[in-house]
Amino acid sequence: MKNVIYYFSGTGNSLRTAVRIAEQIRGAEVVSIRCNAEDVPAENADVIGFVCPAYEWDIPGTMKKFAEKLKINPNAYIFMIVTYVAVHGKSFETMEEILHKKTARLHYGAALRCVASQCTAYAPFPPEKFMIPYMEKKICKIGKEISERKTRAYPAMSWLARKLYPKLMTPYMEIEHEYDKGFFTDERCTGCGTCARVCPLQNITLQEKHPVWNHHCHGCMACVAYCPSKAIQFQTPEAYRQLNTVISRRLCLPEKRKRYHNPFIKAADLMKDRQYIRGKH
Repeated sequence: MKNVIYYFSGTGNSLRTAVRIAEQIRGAEVVSIRCNAEDVPAENADVIGFVCPAYEWDIPGTMKKFAEKLKINPNAYIFMIVTYVAVHGKSFETMEEILHKKTARLHYGAALRCVASQCTAYAPFPPEKFMIPYMEKKICKIGKEISERKTRAYPAMSWLARKLYPKLMTPYMEIEHEYDKGFFTDERCTGCGTCARVCPLQNITLQEKHPVWNHHCHGCMACVAYCPSKAIQFQTPEAYRQLNTVISRRLCLPEKRKRYHNPFIKAADLMKDRQYIRGKH
């Protein structure tokens, strides 16, 4: 029996979730969507999982493109877990639509509330000392249900979020490619390359030992959170200033602001594109 879990993770919440679920379903290959979908097919898998955060009330665009290209076993037990803070939006509907075209469906869907990690917009919240134990407990429950191959209807997008999406989220999606123009490094940069190696989009290259962002960014904050010297800074890109919304006006990265990443996930973990996680049973 082959179990495989595909994940997108910036600050580690989704990777931690994928690893813990893999342990509970008696082992699974955990695969970053940085891999080419053609190289990591799930045609022979009995259990297939997708784990990712909700960005702008939907799954990251890179996860969508990966899933569209992925070859799967339509008869497999398929689950999806979305890590989010306030609104998971249409994340599950998007994946269900992709699977439907492959004559497959989601058997299990769960939204997992976690610590907010968009540190250029706000300080991490709720407090880690409360949320991390909550996340771990919730993941354990979800993993048990998946290991038993239970069926669970996924959380649908609320009517209010559906109504507000075009007005609130579409403007951000239209200028997302401008987001990484706000990143730069200060004199603390050592050229270690950690930022480039943890980036889930492989959006960062090094030129003369300094990072350059190449405008394929989801704003996941992996580079910021895992920079060992806190050398990566941020200032509001011009496109976001012109957008002139409450959030776009508040984009910044104060020196004292916590740069959150999941405490169980190290930079080295995000650098691995494929790993087999053994079960605990």
